[in-house]
Amino acid sequence: MFLSKLSSRSSALKVAVVLFLLFDFAALGLNVWLSVKIEREAVGINLAGRQRMLSQRMAKVLLQMEDAHRAGESLAGPMQELALTTELFDQTLQGFWAGRDTEGGQGERVRLEPVADPDTRRLVAQAIEIWTPYRELSRAVLTSSPAQLPVVLPPVVAYAKTHNLALLSLMNELTTELEVSTRREASRIRWYQGITFMLALLNFAGVFAVYQRRIRHAHEQQDLLDEVIHKVAACVLVLDEDGTTIVKSNRMAERLFGRDPGALLGLPLDQLIQQREGEPVGVRPDGSTFPVVAERHPAFLHGRRLFVETVQDVTEQRRTEAHLTELAYHDGLTQLPNRLLFEDRLRMEMARARRHGQQMAVLFVDLDRFKGVNDRHGHEMGDLLLKKVAKRLVGCVRESDTVSRRGGDEFTVILRDVHGPEDAARVARHIVERMQTPFHVHGEVLQIGASVGICMFPSEAQDVSALVKGADEAMYRAKEQGRGTCCFYTADLG
Repeated sequence: MFLSKLSSRSSALKVAVVLFLLFDFAALGLNVWLSVKIEREAVGINLAGRQRMLSQRMAKVLLQMEDAHRAGESLAGPMQELALTTELFDQTLQGFWAGRDTEGGQGERVRLEPVADPDTRRLVAQAIEIWTPYRELSRAVLTSSPAQLPVVLPPVVAYAKTHNLALLSLMNELTTELEVSTRREASRIRWYQGITFMLALLNFAGVFAVYQRRIRHAHEQQDLLDEVIHKVAACVLVLDEDGTTIVKSNRMAERLFGRDPGALLGLPLDQLIQQREGEPVGVRPDGSTFPVVAERHPAFLHGRRLFVETVQDVTEQRRTEAHLTELAYHDGLTQLPNRLLFEDRLRMEMARARRHGQQMAVLFVDLDRFKGVNDRHGHEMGDLLLKKVAKRLVGCVRESDTVSRRGGDEFTVILRDVHGPEDAARVARHIVERMQTPFHVHGEVLQIGASVGICMFPSEAQDVSALVKGADEAMYRAKEQGRGTCCFYTADLG
């Protein structure tokens, strides 16, 4: 083979080629590692966000059980819901602490690795400290007889009311810490990728430097150089002195750009690589394009300065990054922005409102009687209903506003540039009215409703968490007032 045919004087070339291939495959390996790492971290971030939803669901179902018990209604449904949310919350929290399998967002089994960062572990430890008595009180309710229920139910309801907000806050902080850790890890791996790629380029340039004299004195060494670049597992173009015209290419380059053997010679580089919307793309003869990353390094041949251009097709990398971004910032069921993207947009809208002296509002929308749909028709019908609810909510607001799914049957809305509470109340009432209109899903007519909490900026809250918390508390007040209505947050609710 190629390496075995080289003379003893070719040992430097052997080392250079082997190192280049090692660097090249190392860069590819790092890219795969980064994709897997980010995907695994995205699972952790999504599950941490789900913990907040589960905590809210537990508090909500406990309040429902308290109301149902007072009214003498059946507790079978709430008991089942409490068992499900308690077990899922406990599995995920223990997974963050010690690592274990748990249930993913689509019901699949996923492996959750224990968090390693000291700050993150501190948050999980604090959450476990709050959760342990919460869990035991909940299990006491789940294992109690009807006669014991009046004794065991009030303590867990009281505990939920006292500690649920603290648990929610810890889950929010945990999500933030996981996001910061993921970005830091991704930056570190990309730094390694950059070093590896540069070392590969420097090593490749060394091939030309080592054999500069030999190429000058022996024409057959040109064949050796040709064989080297054809062995390289990367697209290589050699450019003339002005760096614009291709004087040599390898077979990988011909395949990448869809050209016949030898067809690249003499072509201007800008016919193959162009800038589109500020990003470099490769161009094939049929006009199709693909994203590329190109690196250039000077080299010398027969005393003539040339340039070595290494081109990498990054189509799969960009597709992976776009997919991971979609997973991290959008709800998989409704395709609405999720909690992370909602809070990013809320920060931007708050900054804009401050600059222009404008008011805005956050609405917290919780569906009424949605659980009954799941109980009677199953979760698949419930998911279809949530998709229709999402579309109807989007139709209730302006294109400049934002509708987000928090999780379960809860949604949040950003109303930008409102003229006062009256504007926000008008939109909230419209949402309540629209939610009362029956939904038609697979031949079934489903009747639900909605309760809406409203928190105004800047009059009632001045930061993201306070706005969302205020709207959430106002929504619970609307529930207490009989559901199917809206309520503003005021200081006395806090």
